[in-house]
Amino acid sequence: MEYRKLGRSGLDVSVIGLGGNTFGRRCDAALTANILDAALDAGIQTVDTADIYGGGGTSEEYIGRALAGGKRERWVVMTKFGGRTQEGPNGSGSSRRYIRQQVTASLARLQTDYIDVYQAHFADRRTPLSETMAALDELVTEGLVRYIGCSNYSSWQIAESQWQARSRGGAEFVSSQPPYSLLDRAVEGDQIAACLHYGLGLIPYSPLAGGFLTGKYRPGEEPPAGARWGDPAVARFAPRVLNEGNFSTLAALEGFCSERGLSLLEVALGWLAAQPVVSTVIVGATSPEQVAANAACAEVALSAEDLAALDAITGG
Repeated sequence: MEYRKLGRSGLDVSVIGLGGNTFGRRCDAALTANILDAALDAGIQTVDTADIYGGGGTSEEYIGRALAGGKRERWVVMTKFGGRTQEGPNGSGSSRRYIRQQVTASLARLQTDYIDVYQAHFADRRTPLSETMAALDELVTEGLVRYIGCSNYSSWQIAESQWQARSRGGAEFVSSQPPYSLLDRAVEGDQIAACLHYGLGLIPYSPLAGGFLTGKYRPGEEPPAGARWGDPAVARFAPRVLNEGNFSTLAALEGFCSERGLSLLEVALGWLAAQPVVSTVIVGATSPEQVAANAACAEVALSAEDLAALDAITGG
């Protein structure tokens, strides 16, 4: 396993990280613990979750149980705040009040006295970025949080947040977590340039486009049982991924993989790991075997010619 610095910080993260969105949703407490142990055995020491994953903070709770008893110090634990957890006007967002409330709850569920990377899950347009950055700086100063980051922020929001922090001499974001995959390269427009300029490490989520880049979905066929895009809860979004253009791209990617003796999984994750701005690629898992397969992709080495060919296929 390769380890990289998270942006310009001194924190080392595994180039393949473990996503916690399946914990409490598709994985019970026992399976979550087994997956975390398998990840650590494979060299993955970075886990990413959020206060809304699993429903009611269950993902954080399961991770906390699994890492209790001496395992916590071996892990880099990243979690997020900002999603709706309560009814009412103050039940979500990035205000000082809400951040204080949510960090206390996350620390309790994770059974820890600090969070390695605390991330704003979504941009909150109702709260000044200056208030959010000041509140996060307080958490770093008090030792409750080691580093801070953002997720789903636009480039201008990253720039303004960093300016707010620097103008006050406060803690700056060290990471940005957007969707990024061979099918979704929107961040290459200007966010990657912003991350490089301001020293943020990129943490891609949805690197497999909801499993599409594993080849489990086939044109003209119903999604397999238990697959993400077969879930009625997200069915209305499925056409964004399960469409003629993406299936055409998938066919070309399968040809690329066949020529090189690689799997779609290896190419999808190996391509992201080859991007200089990427610090850790967040990948979910529902079994120990799956997390081991994800970890093995850290060893994939794509040549400059390979990367150029992938650009030609995916429009980079």
